[in-house]
Amino acid sequence: MEQREIKRALIDSAIHTIAKVGIDSATTKLLANNAGVNEVYIYRIFGGKENLFKEAFVFVDNDFSATLLDLLPKAYSQSLTTEARFKNLFKRVWKYATSDKEKCSFFIRYYYSRCYTSKLSLERKAIYAAVMKKIDTAFERGTDTWWLFNHILDVVFSSAVKVLRDEIPDNEETQENIFNLLYPAIKQYFKN
Repeated sequence: MEQREIKRALIDSAIHTIAKVGIDSATTKLLANNAGVNEVYIYRIFGGKENLFKEAFVFVDNDFSATLLDLLPKAYSQSLTTEARFKNLFKRVWKYATSDKEKCSFFIRYYYSRCYTSKLSLERKAIYAAVMKKIDTAFERGTDTWWLFNHILDVVFSSAVKVLRDEIPDNEETQENIFNLLYPAIKQYFKN
């Protein structure tokens, strides 16, 4: 295996392992075994498991950012009302969040862990810069769209985890309930 293949195998292993057992139980031995490589590569490539976890989170964030950039034009038909456009985008984001149990569980476990730092939060702003540039135009001047965006993701991903754990059903009623929690909280920030 080449180094880039080993790196990707370890990132995939981190996503899988943390989703299954959590960060504290994700030992270097378990991560390496799940990747099918020697434990030494975690240190050689990443410098340690914390950096591997961060790289895995950035990998998932980049994937989601690219997905959003692809979804935005499809969701934002100018013939729709603001609420209909937001609902259109919400449904697509919901589908993304509930379509991959491991990525969703990993994302939530890492995001709410001690490993997530303010420095990484700044890196995330760079990852989502193109997305933010597109959605900024929908909101009133002076709106902290980064905060709103993260609030929406918090609600969507934490609700998706509940669906993926079979705590709540994945049906139209659940989606409508979550949408009805989100939209009233953010509609005041949309341009008229």
